[in-house]
Amino acid sequence: MIKVRGLHKYYGEQHLFKGINLEIEKGEAVVFIGPSGSGKSTFLRCINGLEYFQRGEIDVGDIELHSINRLMPDKKDLETIRRIRLKAGMVFQQFNLFPHMTVLENITESPEKVLGICRDKAAEDAVALLKRINLEKKVNSYPEELSGGEQQRVAIARALAMKPEAMLFDEPTSSLDPEMVGEVLAVIKELVDEGMTTLIATHEMDFAKEVADRVVVFDHGDIIETGAPEKIFTNPSIERTRIFLNRVFKKGC
Repeated sequence: MIKVRGLHKYYGEQHLFKGINLEIEKGEAVVFIGPSGSGKSTFLRCINGLEYFQRGEIDVGDIELHSINRLMPDKKDLETIRRIRLKAGMVFQQFNLFPHMTVLENITESPEKVLGICRDKAAEDAVALLKRINLEKKVNSYPEELSGGEQQRVAIARALAMKPEAMLFDEPTSSLDPEMVGEVLAVIKELVDEGMTTLIATHEMDFAKEVADRVVVFDHGDIIETGAPEKIFTNPSIERTRIFLNRVFKKGC
């Protein structure tokens, strides 16, 4: 479903990714963990075409994305990125809802304008998604009238309205109050249980244990270890993974 080969990413003189390789199978739930600044979010953004990379190749389904000239991307490159974003929906740390639009309008905007779905059908699909996330009563509300957890669930519904083949979640609960985290994670878990190809960057270790088919550990731009959650969390092979997890669980005590 998603293949990353020889990915190199620079920020000026900083060489963040030094030839990363990773394959994600269709229907697989892969959770990225690691210290803040280790490259988890940047990796997801490269897959979605939000970050340019200097060398390597990313395949999303049958679409190939190669390194792009950040300053002068050509029409072919931009079309490739557009197609990838249709296949891989993304949910961010911030909700990024349009404040002047209702919940319904936030969800129907892209299906109407990008996919060409008629207004009535887009609205019907949006209401079905809102029922799925228990927010059908908020259909005419504005973002400022919603809690953080509700806004993030609407952001998920907005991404799903584009009918993606995979979902990318970049720290989806990091901006939420603790009492709102569970309602967002429950929606993500439901998608995983339904077989959606799912990539999640998170600091929620208990959630990672629960939903992941595979855990990928990042550190300083490298993938230092991958494996089943029971192995990573109980018997990691790499000392850097062990140190990171000890810090996380000690902090949580």
